[in-house]
Amino acid sequence: MKAGTMRINIRTCLGAFGSLPYCAKLLLNFLKNRMYIDDIVVTNEYIPNRWNIIVDEAVSSAIYDRKADVAWVDTPGMLPLSYHKVDTDIWSKLYTTSEFNKQLLEELGFKVDGVIYRLIDDRLFYPLKEYVGTKYDIITIGKHCMCDRKNLRMQRDIILSKRIKSVIISDIWIPKRPWIKQYNFGTVPDALKARLLAESRFLLWTSFVEGFGMPVYEAMAIGTVPIYTDVPAHNEFAVGIPIKADGKAKGFCYGTRVIKWYIDRKEVEEAIDYALGMGKEEYEDLSEKCKEKAVEMYNETVDKIKLLLPGGGR
Repeated sequence: MKAGTMRINIRTCLGAFGSLPYCAKLLLNFLKNRMYIDDIVVTNEYIPNRWNIIVDEAVSSAIYDRKADVAWVDTPGMLPLSYHKVDTDIWSKLYTTSEFNKQLLEELGFKVDGVIYRLIDDRLFYPLKEYVGTKYDIITIGKHCMCDRKNLRMQRDIILSKRIKSVIISDIWIPKRPWIKQYNFGTVPDALKARLLAESRFLLWTSFVEGFGMPVYEAMAIGTVPIYTDVPAHNEFAVGIPIKADGKAKGFCYGTRVIKWYIDRKEVEEAIDYALGMGKEEYEDLSEKCKEKAVEMYNETVDKIKLLLPGGGR
């Protein structure tokens, strides 16, 4: 089917904070600007007579019968409860964002057609870091949720106790301090986020599980080195300073079970101390490796996006 004749609906969880509506927006922009598909809408429902691409959480979407022609879904380690009815055949084509997701979904009975990394704003590849200068030692980005999946409370306590010059994009409550700048999650436009990432030496990322881990990828693209928990799924691609996890278990969150890796505060503090003590040459070498890996990932995604379209984009 030719691009000009396609009618696309990107189905996602509109109105929700988090990365999924943002991922849908990035896909919309890519299909319009790079593949010249004009007739595209983003909604939270299935629309007959359009090609429906769902960008959402995988397990809950299968439980609640969120139909689509093709799925590009992930899951932060979510597992159905015994009474949940999971329709593993709900989508004729299913792509996910990591090998961790692929294995988990296949164990649940889904047929997964492949892995496609998420898109990011390509302005993050501009050489901003060379021009804006460093203002912050650490940036952290994350929506605070009931189970504190990003370990934001731990981050807050460490930043306060160590008086680390930081910029925080989150809705978690943090007392005002002269060395902390805070923006509410969901209120920062892309251009400002890119600048804040460029002005920071390190991204602190302490999530106990992810379906992908977009801020790690975004930071790498701009050359900001991640200090990251060595857990799925971001550890499949992350370049930076890993934080060792201390085992895992199955917990309860988001109304279902989740896989949770345990993160010890001491391990996080040691990784931060190592990062902040890093010399200029070591930092610049690691920053370049981050950018190289991000470019490789982005190019791979660009090559695969056509698989989400009718007939695989042929």
